[in-house]
Amino acid sequence: MLDPREPGEHSVVYRVDTVISAPQERVYGLITDFPGYARWNPWVVKASGSTAPGDEVRVDVVLGSITMAAKHTVLGGVPARRFCWKDAGWNAWFVYGQRCRTLTTQSDGTVLLSNELLIDGILSGWTDHFMGRAMRDGMQAENAALKRIAES
Repeated sequence: MLDPREPGEHSVVYRVDTVISAPQERVYGLITDFPGYARWNPWVVKASGSTAPGDEVRVDVVLGSITMAAKHTVLGGVPARRFCWKDAGWNAWFVYGQRCRTLTTQSDGTVLLSNELLIDGILSGWTDHFMGRAMRDGMQAENAALKRIAES
């Protein structure tokens, strides 16, 4: 199934919202330009793959003091509005991870970026305890950097 999962009773959800003064299409273009991540993204410092549902995306993600290789599967989304992927590496056997970035143009022309990471499964509490701060910090850093580059 390639539809994004909704949170359940054991889910941990992190969310970072940022208002960006740039066209929605520009912000979405930056999110889906994987080779471009190396230029602006301090959290996902390298990415490759394609954006169709079911496609694989490989990334190098900074979690605190370590950089980790990760593999994701693109989930269904809405072009120029929502882009989601789920973990597809070895860790997906133990904990489900999914990240969706949703863009909403507001009445003043700015774009609200909602960056949401859902963690689910029997080890979601363990993951939150040991990696939660690094993931939240990464999401904050990514949103801030995306705002800077989109507005430049």
